[in-house]
Amino acid sequence: MRKAIGILVIVLILSACNKSDRYSEAIAENAYGSIAKTSFTPASQASIERKLIKTGTIVFEVTDVEKTKTSVAGLVKEFNGYISSDDQNNYAGSPRYSQVARIPADKLDDFIVNIEGLAKKVDSKNISTQDVTEEFIDVETRLTTKKELEARYRDILKQARSVKDILEVETQLSNVRGEIESMEGRLKYLTNQISFSTLTITYYQTVSGNFGFGYRFFNSFGDGWSSLLDFIIALFSAWPFVVSAGVLVWLIIKRIRARRAEKQS
Repeated sequence: MRKAIGILVIVLILSACNKSDRYSEAIAENAYGSIAKTSFTPASQASIERKLIKTGTIVFEVTDVEKTKTSVAGLVKEFNGYISSDDQNNYAGSPRYSQVARIPADKLDDFIVNIEGLAKKVDSKNISTQDVTEEFIDVETRLTTKKELEARYRDILKQARSVKDILEVETQLSNVRGEIESMEGRLKYLTNQISFSTLTITYYQTVSGNFGFGYRFFNSFGDGWSSLLDFIIALFSAWPFVVSAGVLVWLIIKRIRARRAEKQS
């Protein structure tokens, strides 16, 4: 009788250990298993809305850059866009503006037509389109899968029976959450690039020959004065070397005079 009881106790202990091991292994199996059974039926090519990113540049000459800048700002606002960067420079008396405008994608063509209306002469125009449909759908699908996996891990976490199991599930949950945030960031970036096209607008004003010569003359005068000031500042900065050289020259001259005096005597 005692022997039979001992054998029964051993069997129960082994059964409990195997059950605990099977539970730990089931954490990942349950999480991934249910997700693996989920099927995603790709939409037909005809029903897929193409995800396009449009970017472009336009360079043109205007009569007055300041008035054109005001007009460009008005058009951007009228088309519900915004200017993301603004740069100004002045080369050889010729003022130039370069602005990056973000315009709703469905209004880009009309916006360009209005911009060309401000030009005295269009030097160049280039519009390029990048199809990111495949990447967008891929990220969107993987994001859905990861969110379902996250939900499954949360359900398993509620059923965890030991500290070890809780820590294992929380580690997996943290990894999945990091991947979800990364995918959400990429999806947000793509959505913004698709919704708003990017157009770099560069326009300049050509100055007359007489005005250009006068500008260059006075500009050269100013540059010369600046160079003189820089030279003086550099000279004062190097005063230890100047003083050392002066002392050395004085010693050499003194030595030469002393030798001459000795010869004469």
